[in-house]
Amino acid sequence: MRYSGTDTLIARMTKQSIADVGGPWVEEDQHWGSGTHLRLSYRVNCAPFYYGSGCEVLCRPRDDAFGHYSCSPAGEIVCRSGWTGDYCSKPRCLPGCDADHGHCLKPDECICHSGWVGALCDQCERHPGCVHGTCARPWDCICEEGWGGLFCNQDLNYCTNHRPCRNGGTCHNTGQGSYTCVCPPEYTGPDCEKSLHSCAVRPCLHGGACVPDEAGELACACPPGFEGARCETRRLTCADRPCRHGGSCEPRASGFVCSCPPGYAGADCALEADPCAAAPCRNGATCTRAGDGFRCACRPGFRGNRCEIDIDDCAGVSCEHGGTCVDLVDGQRCQCAPGFLGARCETRVDLCLAKPCANGGECLVLDNDYECRCRPGFAGKDCSVDVDECASSPCRNGGSCRDRVDGFQCACAPGWSGRTCTMSPAELAARPAGVNMRIVGGESEGDEALSGRHVALIAALSAAVPAAALAAAAGVACVRRRRKRAALAADAEARAQNAANAGGGGGGRVIRNTWGKCDAPAPECQNAHNAAEECKRKTLNTESAARLLAALDPRLSRLSQDSAYCANSDTSLVKRALEGGGVYVLDDHCLPPTFATQV
Repeated sequence: MRYSGTDTLIARMTKQSIADVGGPWVEEDQHWGSGTHLRLSYRVNCAPFYYGSGCEVLCRPRDDAFGHYSCSPAGEIVCRSGWTGDYCSKPRCLPGCDADHGHCLKPDECICHSGWVGALCDQCERHPGCVHGTCARPWDCICEEGWGGLFCNQDLNYCTNHRPCRNGGTCHNTGQGSYTCVCPPEYTGPDCEKSLHSCAVRPCLHGGACVPDEAGELACACPPGFEGARCETRRLTCADRPCRHGGSCEPRASGFVCSCPPGYAGADCALEADPCAAAPCRNGATCTRAGDGFRCACRPGFRGNRCEIDIDDCAGVSCEHGGTCVDLVDGQRCQCAPGFLGARCETRVDLCLAKPCANGGECLVLDNDYECRCRPGFAGKDCSVDVDECASSPCRNGGSCRDRVDGFQCACAPGWSGRTCTMSPAELAARPAGVNMRIVGGESEGDEALSGRHVALIAALSAAVPAAALAAAAGVACVRRRRKRAALAADAEARAQNAANAGGGGGGRVIRNTWGKCDAPAPECQNAHNAAEECKRKTLNTESAARLLAALDPRLSRLSQDSAYCANSDTSLVKRALEGGGVYVLDDHCLPPTFATQV
């Protein structure tokens, strides 16, 4: 603590403690004998998109092609409405949509496969041209009762549908749209239309004569201008000018025949002929009169006199990477294989653009997929799983294991030591010092005299040893000077961080670490207030892991494995800021009072 606007140091304080993520504010008061008083508050929060007691769970909400989900307070994936799957990338189709005959690309959608129709894709599609038929599967044409033929267009029940027999005749179906009439005794003919009664019984009208016909039966011979079985109907002649719209009349034995002018038809030319009435044009073309005929104006994508030919727009079009060309009406499109897109399927989908790999994992682009090469200590599809090195119980003889990033540390039970707590004090004491040293001097009787080569070697070593000692002394001096510069830089950095913490309104965030007691704390590890000095190991799972590991001092691994280095901690490892001071990471070290950093 310093006076405002001055560089006078009033007091220095070092504080280490365990703080739970998301816990309440911790308030502390510090008093000095000179009447100086300092009150501070602190708490620990996870960085954005990280959850859990150690901020080790990564969950980033998204709503794109790779997933549609949000995150629960515990960091679990919660799918948005209408989506399902491990990463909420599979849409929920319209309720009731047939899963075998339909699919969907977005929620509450039901797209039918070929051959199936209906809102839920549960109705088969009949064969094109099927008239009176149904289907049990796509492209069937199962004829209804009374109909037959390939397209169910042949009436097998002609009698019921048309009732062709007259005068009380009985109709019998003979198949393929044919029938036979059984006439009552007094009628005959294919439809029982001829009466067998003689004109003697039913006299002819309008002066008709009852004479035998060609079959020898008596029939009425009607005078000109009349017709019918009894000459009851008056017949028109050309004298009556029956032809309308300028048609010419030609007399016939049976009456007359009208020759109609262009554009008219019918027995008396009363009907105006329309060549487009029969809808001769296909595929939505427009029919117009052209003289005595018609002309079809085709829609784009069709040709022919009746627009019956679909133009193949895929001719000459090549879709890349196994894509298939689909012919459309006046156009085409490429149906791309999974993993490709573009007008011609020329672009490979790069799933690594979304940065799916966590914890510094390297993303590799695959066909319609990606692969993460995780850093040591992490696993899973997106490197979000912290590998538990303690799962194999490496610590022996009652030692407790602490999981670390790509490693572990054993807290041995009393009486045991070593990396995995396998060395007892007896074994350590029984190891003789200098077992590999050999006694020099005192030649035995069997020793041979030194040769000239031995003498030269001894002389060379005698000259090299002083030179090596000088080089080692120079190296030690360089190392001490470097450590001194690092200590000055660390103090300056700590002062800058104090200023940032004091003026930042609590904007910094601290990633929670787990702490453990030093196995053999050096005297320098005790701070000015006799607080229990603790070593901690890093529990880190952030997107900036790669940059963090690159920034940390290489000696961090030694400090995390051997507590004997607590007394030699470098002040450059005290506290570092990532990404412009937004997140503070506490690394493995002890804080000697000489280099204590203000907080």
